[in-house]
Amino acid sequence: MAEMSIDVQWMAAASGEPEIQATAAWLGISVDGVSLTRNQDIWAKTVRDNVFVSAYPLAMWLANSWWRLNHEPLPRQQPGHGWRMAHELGAANHGFVWPRIMFIPDGEFIDVWARASMTPNQSVQYLQTLDAPKQLGLAGFHKSVEQFMGSVLARLDAREASGSDLAHVWAILQEELADPEMARRRKLEAQLGFDAEACPEEALSAALQWSPLVGDEALSELAPAIASFEASPDLALIGRLADADGMVGAPEFSFGDIDHLRHGAPWERAVHDARALRQKLGNTSDPIPSQELQGLLGLGRDAVAAWPAPQGRSPVAVAMPTNGRHLKFIPRRHNPVGKRFELARFLGEHLRTAPRGARWLASTDLGTYCQKYQRAFAAEFLCPINALLSYLDGDFSSYAMEEAAERFDVSEQTVTSLLYNNGHLHRQWSEDMPYQVAVA
Repeated sequence: MAEMSIDVQWMAAASGEPEIQATAAWLGISVDGVSLTRNQDIWAKTVRDNVFVSAYPLAMWLANSWWRLNHEPLPRQQPGHGWRMAHELGAANHGFVWPRIMFIPDGEFIDVWARASMTPNQSVQYLQTLDAPKQLGLAGFHKSVEQFMGSVLARLDAREASGSDLAHVWAILQEELADPEMARRRKLEAQLGFDAEACPEEALSAALQWSPLVGDEALSELAPAIASFEASPDLALIGRLADADGMVGAPEFSFGDIDHLRHGAPWERAVHDARALRQKLGNTSDPIPSQELQGLLGLGRDAVAAWPAPQGRSPVAVAMPTNGRHLKFIPRRHNPVGKRFELARFLGEHLRTAPRGARWLASTDLGTYCQKYQRAFAAEFLCPINALLSYLDGDFSSYAMEEAAERFDVSEQTVTSLLYNNGHLHRQWSEDMPYQVAVA
């Protein structure tokens, strides 16, 4: 897990608003010792790891964006202006040239992306690109931001500028964090794509009403997926799903039937759990027949085949508790391979967490910790990487991968993702920020 630091060396400034002058500084942002503020000053013809700016705009941006920075995942489609303003550090603006850094939360961690910024005619050219995102723990991210905020507020006090807007915004944020019900509302607002207090009260109340039905964890998965898909924050789709017909089954295994990793990246825990389940089944490498997969979820032989293809597109698939151990599954995929992968995701999600009353299982296209786990579990369970490598025997041609996909009854995209994620194919990261993320 990476660590972030935000360091300031206070300097004097001759112009600007009082708060801007008071917090003029050499600013350095680094992740695991990699300077994300390393830059070339075109006028001074120097290269250094910190940049001369005012810390005040950055502190204001962090305070105002807090809830979305921590709780709003990357949408599946191209993010809009509001999302970018809350997640790209350049939105701190105030006339300064900021590095191209993006923060993307997944519910457990925050991924930090950075790209070099060599915009012509700018006085500062940022030089650092991260080849892959760095993963920050939420506690570590909070600690680094709070330490930076404390330094900025102390500097304002020392320069007799203590009654700033920043002090007011930060004080309100602390009150919200200390109030569980208010924090819950702010978190849901962010997941629905709104700044604090910007979500219409009627829509927020309508969204909150679903929590007792689906569970808080499932609501955190469903809210951003449905809201961004339907452009409607009231989450009325949940009601339609609750009333819909589904496939009912009693899964054969549950959380306590395998040993779990308690910590780690979602793919690490998912691969461990998939292998543990295969070990329990006595099949560590052979393909899993669809009939067996359905049986693990307690679904009848013909249940999936008889399931009518859903009308139109849906942003989510769900499974909801009913009649004790039974779950009502409402998939969304049309093609057989997609349905099979979706059922494997449900199996992984059912195994992932201990039962806690009425809790829906939610499967979406978002990049949250939960969804990353599901995709990694399904990929490893249906197509174990070691078995895949043995089958390919060093042949990574498109023809060989197509045959492998057919053997394990998964998509070619799943095979490709497994090879990428395990370092057997080289991924060309986009030169732009990651507005689309690959999924299995």
